Amino acid sequence: MSGIFSLALKSLWHRRVATVLTIVSISLSVALFVGVGRTKEATRDAFSGAISRVDLIVGPRSGTLSLLLYSVFHVGSPTHSVSMKAVEFAKNQPEVDWVVPFSMGDGFKGFPVVGTTAELFERYKYRDGNAIRFAAGQAFQKDDEATIGSDVARSLGLTLGTKIVLSHGHTEDGDGFEKHEDHPFSVVGVLEPTGTPLDRSVFVSLVGMAEIHRELIAESPHDHEDEHPVATKEKKDLKGHEHHDHADDHGDSHDDSHDDDHKHADSSFEMDRGKLKVTAVSGFFLGAKNRMESLNLQRKLNTWEGDALLAILPGMAMAELWKNLSIFETALSIVSFCVVIAGILGLFVSLYIASGYRRREMMILRAVGASPLTIFSMLAGEAVFLVLAGIFCGAGLMYAGLAMLAPWIERKFSVAVGLVRFSTEDFWFAFAMVIVGCVAGVLASINAYRSAMHDGLGTRF
Repeated sequence: MSGIFSLALKSLWHRRVATVLTIVSISLSVALFVGVGRTKEATRDAFSGAISRVDLIVGPRSGTLSLLLYSVFHVGSPTHSVSMKAVEFAKNQPEVDWVVPFSMGDGFKGFPVVGTTAELFERYKYRDGNAIRFAAGQAFQKDDEATIGSDVARSLGLTLGTKIVLSHGHTEDGDGFEKHEDHPFSVVGVLEPTGTPLDRSVFVSLVGMAEIHRELIAESPHDHEDEHPVATKEKKDLKGHEHHDHADDHGDSHDDSHDDDHKHADSSFEMDRGKLKVTAVSGFFLGAKNRMESLNLQRKLNTWEGDALLAILPGMAMAELWKNLSIFETALSIVSFCVVIAGILGLFVSLYIASGYRRREMMILRAVGASPLTIFSMLAGEAVFLVLAGIFCGAGLMYAGLAMLAPWIERKFSVAVGLVRFSTEDFWFAFAMVIVGCVAGVLASINAYRSAMHDGLGTRF
């Protein structure tokens, strides 16, 4: 038996160019097929692991996926706000353990800004309960401090103490629609990499986010100094962080005019005795004392007579999101399967064509007493060797490719591609490839044997 495989290896070496091309074809097919499977698995893990130990996500009534996308993945923005009365209502429920509000809408050089409380870093978990850790510094404590994700720090070269200026909204150039130059933030903390959207986010306090919008109101073009001298005086008072009651001196009409401008510019906060008071947020995360109470809390919040709220279970929302993305998963699988079929056909064609040129070799083997089983075994062994070499080379190529691309994938898409784990499905795939290789070898040997039977030793090439 060893002599047969030795002869098969020597034959492959004699046709080494065709052998190498066949192995490359199979290895590329295997690498693509297995790589697509591992990428799908990593993407699924990244989606489902982006948030953990949060029982409910609550926001304005819109759509489940919309709320999930902007609250967890920071994609899109809410259509309207949730009042702080709703947040207090949720906090006062006996089943609730904690509530962390958040506000969206601003950006920093293409990265989303999240207004929240420092409790977020304690309560928010990811990937099976992993806690948020700091690579440097700490969570923001003041309204002019910011905590940034690892990718923000790495991409922009930010360190502790760096001053950053946020902007309103997101644009393609990352500068936003309007910069809040009058209210810079100081970086006081950098998070460790998590492989989640947290890495690409900037976190500030709710009041800090309100402060930058107060500056916009102070400079609002809707108020004109000539037409509304009282509003102009109030703007100056706002910019100086002071507030005066003009009702007694100037009448209610000016107050109404100013309130309209105030609400038009930003309705998420109000002035209370010269201090900013947050009145609305984009949504909030909620943790229950007992996870079995989540459904009851969800019903309470969804049927509350105050704001029109939508409370979702993160796990169920993730399942719905992945279900909607399944069409892309199926498309990738079909493409990779077609590539595998192309590789198998290449193996068939290579062996079949080679068998036509090996008639003299088969006749000599028959002349020296080789049985049909020996010839079949030799050609089948060649095919199995080609398949096994292609599988191992493909797996190595896939492993090396993911290892090199993993940092870029995590930085660009916040998808952590961990150590490759070959699944049972992968081993069944390899086994099927070996069987196909045996079949290809047998068919090629039958063609070569039949050709040798019709030709004589005097065959001329």
